Amino acid sequence: MHLTQPQVSKILEDILQKEDGLNTILKLSLEALMKSERETYKNEVSDYSNGFRNRKAFGDKRMLELQIPRTRNGGFYPVILALLKNQEQEARSIAFELYKSGLTTEQVGNIFGEIYGSHYSSSQVSRMFDTAREEVGMWLNRPLESYYPIVMIDACFIPTRHGDSVSKEAYYTLLAVRSDRTREVLGVYNYPTEGSLAWESIFKDLQRRGLKKINLM
Repeated sequence: MHLTQPQVSKILEDILQKEDGLNTILKLSLEALMKSERETYKNEVSDYSNGFRNRKAFGDKRMLELQIPRTRNGGFYPVILALLKNQEQEARSIAFELYKSGLTTEQVGNIFGEIYGSHYSSSQVSRMFDTAREEVGMWLNRPLESYYPIVMIDACFIPTRHGDSVSKEAYYTLLAVRSDRTREVLGVYNYPTEGSLAWESIFKDLQRRGLKKINLM
């Protein structure tokens, strides 16, 4: 069936006038783009369609449940998913900034509810942060090279929440220069204040992670 441009416009207008019309248009458009991209991919690599998988994405004041096309060999990945992933990362960054500024997990959830139309409970926001803490923990404990020609260390004070209170605490950042002249952040350490005990603890942790020699600090 071939529709004229006025007919297509009328159909879109009718959908948009409905309560959740914009999200319907978004869902249909995104899924149509991904299906079209799959057809092109199949022709290029001689692959076959293999159903769909579900994926959630932010829509107009609520989450969209998208049908992501799959192929038999599993090599197809729609370009639009990269944009959706960036959107999720941006939302996570916003949540972290709000929490770092002193808001509680409940307040962060309420703000997300205003933006995306659904309430994020304190437990949901906490789980989001817990996942990030695990990833940060793995990075902070990764093995280091045994030798760095130069290591620069500095501390700054950042407002930090503990329970219902917020206070400025010291965050030590260690930036190293490798032998090939590339740079690496060795770690970021948080202590209530700046002092000799904190420095000693940091240096012991560097040794634990494999660092043995520094030329210039």
